[in-house]
Amino acid sequence: MTSCVDMLSIVQLSTDIELLQSLPKNNVTIDDNDKSIDQFSDRYKQSRLIHVHHGDLIVLWFGEKNSSLRTALMEYLITEDITLILFSTEEQLWCWLNTYSSLKVASLVIQTNINIQDIVCRSSTFANIHSILIRCSTNELITLQRFSRSYVKIDGIFADDTRLLIKLVIDLALFSEEIGDQQREDEDNELNAQRNYGRARNLCTLAKRL
Repeated sequence: MTSCVDMLSIVQLSTDIELLQSLPKNNVTIDDNDKSIDQFSDRYKQSRLIHVHHGDLIVLWFGEKNSSLRTALMEYLITEDITLILFSTEEQLWCWLNTYSSLKVASLVIQTNINIQDIVCRSSTFANIHSILIRCSTNELITLQRFSRSYVKIDGIFADDTRLLIKLVIDLALFSEEIGDQQREDEDNELNAQRNYGRARNLCTLAKRL
């Protein structure tokens, strides 16, 4: 299998900036401290939507902007042809999920100390979310593990960044292989199949490094 990695579209949603629905194809990173916020905020003030292509491997993040896990996701996923979308408020998350309900989300990663059980309950109702991973503090772990038994989409609860990252990366590798198989067998698209196989191989290598 050969690796054919395209450019990644990584987009951060923030409370200070909303992007136009149609984004450029090259990499886009918007940070709250970026000077480009001022020039975008007025022009795109009315839009809270992000355009994502069908067939993208999508990971959603919901949590605080200063999280070390959030930083790690950006560091490790940006080179692997994965669309990572970052949310800091519930309004942004629900707006995106309702708008793009037809798009498959490989994983929703949640790290928040506020209304976490309500967020899990609501996000579990979205059919397009494949799995949910939760990052919590050690003293919340047992409570959330008991709570999670009622929700089949919860695929892991972790009190450690590295363990969650390993779980996520392995899941994404398996997901990439499944997409590759589908593209080869059902769509007769060998180029895209090889891209996904290559990504799966790269993710397996990353999991070993972690």
